[in-house]
Amino acid sequence: MNRLKFFALCAALTCLSNFQDSYPNSYPNTAFASFRDFINESYIARGDDGGLTEFQYTWIWSAILNVWAIGYLIGTFTTPLFTERYGRKVTLLGANMCSLLGTSLGIISVSFGVPELLFVARLCSSMMSGISYSSLILFLQETTPTEMRGMTSFLSETAYLAISVLGMGLGMDVALGKRLPFLIGVHLIAGVTAVTITFCLQETPKYLLINKEDRKAATKSLEYYRGSTDANEKVIDSIEKEAKEGYEAPFLSSIPIILKTSHLRKAFLIGFSSMQIILTIIPINYVSTIVLEAHFSPHMAQVSSFVFTACNFLASIFGMFAVDRFGRRPMLLVFGFLNVFFMCAYCLFDRLAFHVNEQIKYGCIVALVGYGITFGGALGPIAFFITCELVPQQFRSAVQAMVFTINTAINFIFSFTTLPLYRLIDVWSFIPLFIVPSLLALIFLFFNLPETKGREIHEIVRALAGKSSTGKVSVTPEKNPDFISTQKKSNGAAREEVADGL
Repeated sequence: MNRLKFFALCAALTCLSNFQDSYPNSYPNTAFASFRDFINESYIARGDDGGLTEFQYTWIWSAILNVWAIGYLIGTFTTPLFTERYGRKVTLLGANMCSLLGTSLGIISVSFGVPELLFVARLCSSMMSGISYSSLILFLQETTPTEMRGMTSFLSETAYLAISVLGMGLGMDVALGKRLPFLIGVHLIAGVTAVTITFCLQETPKYLLINKEDRKAATKSLEYYRGSTDANEKVIDSIEKEAKEGYEAPFLSSIPIILKTSHLRKAFLIGFSSMQIILTIIPINYVSTIVLEAHFSPHMAQVSSFVFTACNFLASIFGMFAVDRFGRRPMLLVFGFLNVFFMCAYCLFDRLAFHVNEQIKYGCIVALVGYGITFGGALGPIAFFITCELVPQQFRSAVQAMVFTINTAINFIFSFTTLPLYRLIDVWSFIPLFIVPSLLALIFLFFNLPETKGREIHEIVRALAGKSSTGKVSVTPEKNPDFISTQKKSNGAAREEVADGL
C-alpha cells in the first residue's frame, strides 16, 4: 500500500468513525428550533395544553444534549479494557456496529414523539462514540510512519470538523432541519459504511508485536499498511525498543502507577491541559446559533454558525499539512493564545453592540470565525492526539482514557451549565467557563509541553523522563540519557522500580 492509498484509507476511516461523534453534535445547533417544537408538541400531545415554559425547555434540551458527555465518559473510560484485550481493530469495529443502535433509537424517537427515547439514543451513541474515537486515535498512531504521524492524527480532527460542516448544513431549515427522521437517519449510511471498511482492515503492528508478541503477524500488518520495504525490519526493531520503555499492567492497575511515576504523570497533565483548552468547542457548537440570535435574525444566526464551522474545517486542512513542518508545541501555544483572544473579543463586541453601537455586532461574527480558525488550524486536532505521543505503548490506552474521561466529566459540567448560565448572566458566562480555565492550561503547557515532531515515541518518553538540572522537562528534541531500564519486567518488578523513584 503506497502512501497515497494509505492516506486515502486513513481519510475514509476517520471520516466514517468520526461521523458518530461529530454529526449528532452539530445538527442540533442549526436544527434546534425543530427539536424545540418536537419536544414541546410531545408534551402538548400528552395533555399539557400550555406546553413547556422557556425555563423547562432550557433544562430538558440541555439534558438531552449533554447526556452525550456522560456516555462519552463511560466509553472513554472503558476503552482500554477493549483495546488491550481485543485490539484496536476489533474495538473500532464493535463500536461502529453498536452505534447503529443509538441512531435507530433516535429515528424512532422523533418519528413517534418520544423525547425521552432521544435521551437514551444519545446516551447509547455517545458511549460507542467514546470507544470509537479513543481506539481510532490509537489505530492511527500505531499504523502511521513517524514522518506522517502528525498529519494522519491531525486528519482525525479535520474529518470531525468536515462532518460538523455537513451536520450544520443539513440541520438548516433549507435542508433537512424540518425533517428530523431524515436528518438523524443520514447517520445510518455512514455507520454501515464504517463497519464495512473496518472489517477489511488488519490489526496494528504495534499491538500485535507488543501486546501479542507475534512478530510474524506484526510484520505482515506492517507490510499491509506501509508496503514491503527494506525499512520494515528497522521499524519492527523500533517498536521493540518502544516496548521496553514501559511495563505490562492491566488498565485499573495502571492508574496508580501512572500517578506515581513522574514522566507518566507529566504526560497525563499535559494531555489534560491540552484538552482543557478546547472545552469551549462543544458548548459553542451547541449554542452558537442561540447566542448569535441576541443580535441577528434566526436565518442570519444559522448562516453565521455554518460559516464559523466551515472556516474551522478549512483551517484544519492547513494545519494538517503544517503540523509536521512547524511542530506541535509552537502551533498549539500560538493558536491557543489566539483562540482565547478571539473569545475575549467576542465578549467585548457583544457588550459594545448593546451599549455603544449596534453595528459592532458584526464583530461578534468576526470573533467567532477567528475562534473557529484558531481551533481548527491547530488547537483542536493537536490537543486530541498529543497524549498518545508522550506515553509508551503499555500505558498509552490508560493515559489517554484518563485524560478523555476527566476532560469529558468537566465538559459535561461546563456544557450542561452553559445555556442556563448564559440565560442568567449573558455573555459574561464565557469568562469563568471558558476564558480563565484556558489561560491557566496554556500557562502550564508553556512551561511543560515538549516538542514531539519527527521523534520516535521511545525518544519522547526518555525526554519526559530525563530532567535538566533545573528540574524542568526538556522542550527541545535533544536526546536525553536513558532513564528506563531496557529489560522487560513483570508487574511486580515494575511496581518495585516505580516505587524506587522511576
